Amino acid sequence: MNKNYKVVTINGIRGIIALIFIVLGLIAGFIISPGWVCMKIWNYIFESSDTVSLMNLFQGIMMWAIIALSLYALNNRRALIGFNSFSGLTPEQIRDIMARTKNADTKFVKHLEIMNKELKENVETDTVQQQEEQEEVRR
Repeated sequence: MNKNYKVVTINGIRGIIALIFIVLGLIAGFIISPGWVCMKIWNYIFESSDTVSLMNLFQGIMMWAIIALSLYALNNRRALIGFNSFSGLTPEQIRDIMARTKNADTKFVKHLEIMNKELKENVETDTVQQQEEQEEVRR
């Protein structure tokens, strides 16, 4: 049994109120305040423009969410988004992979050509056999 568990206990109504206060503080500090700042910056930049509408607090929060998630996705090393997908390979290894891919493609094309020839031969023999059967039926 792992003894490194941390147990948090909430005792009574004061504990529930404290938990609610902590959660609301985190929401205000990490979601609403940056959203408000995004809204103010957007409205300040586009205040004199008639073509772009002004932003409300909900839209500011949405803009902050887009910015934060984009930064997280681009800066996280374990993320699925990456600009250097071959960062650990040397140029020689990349050339080797490309050569093997090209060889596999040519082998696949040759295989398709062989299959196409066999299919044409089968179709031709089938048509010849059908014509012979039709001639025998006519006789």
